[in-house]
Amino acid sequence: MKNWQWIVFGEDWGRHPSSTQHLMKCMINEHQVYWVNSIGLRRPKLTDAKRVIEKFKQFNNATANDFNQHSGHLAADCKPLEILAPLAVPWPGSNIAYMINRLLLTYQARALLAKYPENKSNPRVLWLSLPTGRCVIDALEEDLVVYYAGDDFNALQGVDHKQVSIEETKLVKRADIIFAASENIARQFPKDKTHVLPHGVDLKHFSSICERPADYPDSDLVVGYYGSITSWLDFELITFLAEARPDVTFLFIGKIDIDTCPIFECDNITHLPDMAHAELIQYAANWQVSLIPFVDNEQIRACNPLKLREYLAIGQPVVSTKYPAVMAFSESIYIADNQQQMLDKLNSALTLTNTELTLLKDKSRKMVENSTWEARCHSITTLLAKSCR
Repeated sequence: MKNWQWIVFGEDWGRHPSSTQHLMKCMINEHQVYWVNSIGLRRPKLTDAKRVIEKFKQFNNATANDFNQHSGHLAADCKPLEILAPLAVPWPGSNIAYMINRLLLTYQARALLAKYPENKSNPRVLWLSLPTGRCVIDALEEDLVVYYAGDDFNALQGVDHKQVSIEETKLVKRADIIFAASENIARQFPKDKTHVLPHGVDLKHFSSICERPADYPDSDLVVGYYGSITSWLDFELITFLAEARPDVTFLFIGKIDIDTCPIFECDNITHLPDMAHAELIQYAANWQVSLIPFVDNEQIRACNPLKLREYLAIGQPVVSTKYPAVMAFSESIYIADNQQQMLDKLNSALTLTNTELTLLKDKSRKMVENSTWEARCHSITTLLAKSCR
């Protein structure tokens, strides 16, 4: 599958390190990748004014360099041929919006492709990570339509569930191949064209040895978490652990995406703001335990978080609440059913000897050595090549 064209409808390039961006970063080495930013999964509200203005600025002033200067580790290595910040109507489920967006997005995407006439004869894959991109199907002379279901949109916060479900149902019928990030998600789609594609990991990057950054906590016992700080975290559990272990510093790195966050009332819980994905290893390589304190809900039961394999690549002990995706790594991860178990597992992880830590690190990294993004891309291209014969 040399020199294929990939037209990718995903989230905003560089906004956060999604699995699609990691995959396409690998594809760029051998293929032409054209990236189209998100057109939205819910109708905009008055409170979204700032985001709407930002999107409008992207449309008026969109170049690959504009986005790549914010995209951290993704941008440092490579970038798509083009990044399109499209003019579109964010109104999932609306027939009128569908027709308008089909015209607008087809025109904009064709103009993008026309800039590279030498690639016109290359096979073309239309890769849709968001159901709202389905409006361009059959308008871009694609050879294959791929739907990548990285999330369960029926359980995901911040989307219009009913309307997005309508878009997804229609996309599933038309897609040639469906990739699902977890078994739970895959079960929602037709078996004959659905394949489980778990998230990958940049093994080399996340197994790096780093010095402590200047703003790292002044503590010899640090338990860390990075990612969105929002309602899928079990704040009662986190508070319980912090109060039970006042000698431990609990470090949370990420954007606070919730109105009230009670955990930071604890003296031994500290916060650092969202940072480039590439910078996280500087902190995670130095803390003693990686924490996954998720609640038990439909969204978490369907998820397969990027951080799971990254934590294993880091090699520090991982203590997690119980959910389906984590069970595949139960030999290397401390998994708990309740608060007391979580505390017991944390205590055990914090008292491992140096020999035990070395053995655990080797075992953890071995579990993800075949789960690199390059390996995931090879699986994708092999399958799609067979589908095109």
